[in-house]
Amino acid sequence: MKNTHLIIGVMILIMAVAGCAKDNRYHKSALPDPASFKAHFGDMDLDGDDLVNWEEFKSYFPQATPDIFKALDGNEDSQVDHDEWHEFKEAHGMRDHD
Repeated sequence: MKNTHLIIGVMILIMAVAGCAKDNRYHKSALPDPASFKAHFGDMDLDGDDLVNWEEFKSYFPQATPDIFKALDGNEDSQVDHDEWHEFKEAHGMRDHD
């Protein structure tokens, strides 16, 4: 009985660690808590061109660093599009309308 509880406990611990590690796989380097970067895409897109450049991103998130923006820019075109923004949100468990 004790062995069964131990095995179950170890399995729960492994699943918890694996679940927490999910966010780290999205980025190549450690970044701040993604929850501090919740926003609707349209609110960041100040000029309405369906793209967010570094200046727009920094204006909306003053705490942001270029490394954070670069991590969001999946195709490395120096702009974050709607799909890249939602991929980031989905990778961190944020809903579309958070």
